[in-house]
Amino acid sequence: MLLPRHAVHGPGAICACLVLWAGPAAAGAEVDEFIGQRVVEVEFATDGIPINDPAVRELVETTAGEPLAMREVRESLAHLFSLGRYGHVAVDAYPRAGGVALLYELRPFELVERIELSGNRVLAADDVRRVVVQRHGEVFPASAAAAVADTVRAYYAERGFLSPRVDAELRGSATERTLRLTIVAGARARVNRWFITGVASALLNTRLRARLGLVDGDVYDGARLDQRLSEYEGELRALQYYEARLSHTVERRTDADIDVRLNILRGPRITVTLSGDEVPDARLGDLVPVGREASVDEDLLEDADRRIAAHLRSLGYRDADVTHTADGTADELSIVFAVTRGPFYQVVAVRIRGNASVPTEVLLPVVNITSGDPLIVSDVDAGLAAIEERYQQLGYATVRATRTFADIATGGAAGTVMQTVDIDIVEGPRMTIAALVFDGVEAWPFDRLEETVAARIGEPFYGPQVSDDRDALLSLYLNDGYEQAVVVVEPQFADDLRTVDLVFRVDEGRQVLVDHVLIVGNRRVDSETIRGELALAPGDPLGLDDVAETRRRLNALGMFRGLDIREFSHGSVDRRDVIIEVEEAPATTLAYGGGLEVSQRIRRDSGDEGSAAVERIEFAPRGSFQIGRRNLWGKNRSINLFTRVSVRRKNDPSEPGSADAARTLGFNEYRVLGTYREPRSFRLRWDVLMSGYVEQAIRPGFDLFTRGVTAQVVAGSGDRTSTTLGYRLGSNDTSNRQLDPEDSNIVDRLFPEVRLSSFRLSRLRDTRNDPFDPTRGTVLTAETELAARSIGSAVGFTKTFLSGSFFRELRDASRLVFAASARVGLAWGFPQTYHLEGPGGPMEVSQTLDLPISERFFAGGDNTVRGFALDRLGDPREEPGGTIDQDGFPQGGNAMLIFNTELRVRLTRAVGLVTFLDAGNVYDDVQHVSLRRIRGGAGFGVRYSSPVGPIRVDLGFKLGERHFFGDETSRTQEPLTALHISIGQAF
Repeated sequence: MLLPRHAVHGPGAICACLVLWAGPAAAGAEVDEFIGQRVVEVEFATDGIPINDPAVRELVETTAGEPLAMREVRESLAHLFSLGRYGHVAVDAYPRAGGVALLYELRPFELVERIELSGNRVLAADDVRRVVVQRHGEVFPASAAAAVADTVRAYYAERGFLSPRVDAELRGSATERTLRLTIVAGARARVNRWFITGVASALLNTRLRARLGLVDGDVYDGARLDQRLSEYEGELRALQYYEARLSHTVERRTDADIDVRLNILRGPRITVTLSGDEVPDARLGDLVPVGREASVDEDLLEDADRRIAAHLRSLGYRDADVTHTADGTADELSIVFAVTRGPFYQVVAVRIRGNASVPTEVLLPVVNITSGDPLIVSDVDAGLAAIEERYQQLGYATVRATRTFADIATGGAAGTVMQTVDIDIVEGPRMTIAALVFDGVEAWPFDRLEETVAARIGEPFYGPQVSDDRDALLSLYLNDGYEQAVVVVEPQFADDLRTVDLVFRVDEGRQVLVDHVLIVGNRRVDSETIRGELALAPGDPLGLDDVAETRRRLNALGMFRGLDIREFSHGSVDRRDVIIEVEEAPATTLAYGGGLEVSQRIRRDSGDEGSAAVERIEFAPRGSFQIGRRNLWGKNRSINLFTRVSVRRKNDPSEPGSADAARTLGFNEYRVLGTYREPRSFRLRWDVLMSGYVEQAIRPGFDLFTRGVTAQVVAGSGDRTSTTLGYRLGSNDTSNRQLDPEDSNIVDRLFPEVRLSSFRLSRLRDTRNDPFDPTRGTVLTAETELAARSIGSAVGFTKTFLSGSFFRELRDASRLVFAASARVGLAWGFPQTYHLEGPGGPMEVSQTLDLPISERFFAGGDNTVRGFALDRLGDPREEPGGTIDQDGFPQGGNAMLIFNTELRVRLTRAVGLVTFLDAGNVYDDVQHVSLRRIRGGAGFGVRYSSPVGPIRVDLGFKLGERHFFGDETSRTQEPLTALHISIGQAF
């Protein structure tokens, strides 16, 4: 038996609601026989084809095993329509053994997601698609096909094809429509004649034709012509024709023959000058912006009068006056600003009177005006406002501060008026809070409201703080779903103005709760993965903070390129559905890059064993490739493979130019890293990362080949703070060592190939505004690592590394930044017993070993102390704590100190300068750490903001003593300078 169908039609949610509340009332009698019967089956179909979509099924409230209720049918239809996928939603009911079966018919909206172009289109397909996307979007309804065809016709007409034929045809299924546009461009119009209006002479007409490339009979392209006119308009304005306007119109003769009329309004050549008194530090283009505004409107010129006068007053010329005159012809216009500076006013002293409650020495820094400063009235008024603000914070709500100026007869230079600034303060009574009253509150206890506001009984009354308290109360309600809450504060003052009762009157309104959370648009991403990130759940208050937190978490997943959160009400005033519509990003990502590394490195000077290390600038071409796949199995799991390779020479004892050295040049530096990431593991907010790596690096003094696996658990305790617990199992092999055998640590002789097994714990707090080029904020890191033989390591040690960086804007927020950093590394080896061959045979020795060379601290280079080459920072081994061998090669140490300061100056949007002062050292043992043996470097650099990050060039100079290395026959001194070229800031 087929029963009448209940359907929802319409283009939007409002129409759906109207149909729902109007339709079922009329049809309810026809299904009365099924109301109350048990639902035994619920199915879904599109065009008669069954569908099984969990995202759809969870929206239906008519569940199997429950009695059928009309309210649940209405709710189900509303939820399905609110998904935004369907233009038609209907339900059929069928009798079944034991009850009733329901079939929901869902007819999707027809959306076009792909455009195919065919025919003799002439123009580039990418250009045509770009015009369609700009006008209609990447996805648009199938009903817009005719409008898309009109858009393409208009574009072809603009490009000179005046009678194109564009046929639109829809293909594909209802859910995956393709719009096929068959284009026959036709003949391109040619310009019969060019008419130029607004040009005074034939000579100028000829020059203009030559400049714009106008040729009778040429093909017409309106877009390119407009571009040429715009470029020429810019040239005219650069020649001070600020009011130049160029445009064109088309007069159609036939489909292939047109006349083009160019409208040239050049206007007069405008000159702007200052007359009268000099204007110090005048930037005429900023003070008189006729060029930027392309206008000499009278209002703009009057604004320029005021702007010049304000500039002079800001320099201490309090009586400055500026007027302008404009005179000229149709071809030349001269605008002259007559400047009368008046005398220069200078502050002799600032005197404050009437301040009984706040000492003068406290208020003077608030005024921020000192003797000898120019007298700038606006600065004085700002100081008065600051004094009143300071008093109001202490409870003096009626305080008033006024100013007077008094001349000093002697002591001033010619043209200078010396004045004192007298500030008179009328404090008034001090007002305190006598009571806090919350009127109209039912949702919260008094204690909760009292915690929300900052005002306290007995504390000073401060008006702005009371306004903040009102906003805090309102936020409390809004975040608990009271979207119509109104909070008004009414201070009730005592007659003597010494006490005040704060009365917060609250109109709570209704609390709105979440009825359902509907997820739309996800095809590959599992709905449960999305729900795991939501801060909203059915039955929860619909709060603003929860909506914002949900948006933040979903964006942080990195799986969506579009996200929209909206609300949908279907009758109940206190319950709403929350619809989360996502647009998934591509699951596979590819990235590749290339570049050139330039660094100053140390190499052995000759093949003799005793030769010293020398520093050379080396160029290393490098390339990288990365491929990743996210959203594995519908969850927010990801896998990523990163590879990088550099062309560099290995460490060897040959001369750099010899044949042996040439044979060691190749792809000797590389890194292969595979990473698997699973966020929110173990039903907790922990991210698990598993990595495997193989890497070879050419370090000063040795070649390092390392491979291994790591496992990490990252727990975030906020947007800016995270904790990481990790385990590492790997092997480090060193070869081509440049260290003399007698200088090598015993651990390196015993373990040229060392197995490492360690646990690592780190804590990070990052408040920087930009991780690549910060201008404010801090980043703090604390990390400790433990390797032990009991967990499989060949050697045992513990390492601790602490670092902190600070960034602050100085004055102009974008042009001057101070940055500072400090890093401390400490390590201790564990006692270990090992066997050696002695004079009398094998012997057993117990000793505390140093760390393997691959695990020690090194410093020097572009990210530490820039006056030194890579890893070259240290002292000779003969000195206590020294870490550089007799030939000048670094051995690394168990302790490190690094301090950096930078002053970054931005000259333009892309170019900046840096001056820096670095200091630090590396010590062989923690007990040898000494601030007296810190070595320093200073220098300057250039920064260029490229699309891949800041490119930096730094030149560092060593400060203090420079050491000598090598034997008596090949003794060399450390170079004075070191050059570094890299990407990214130093810290």
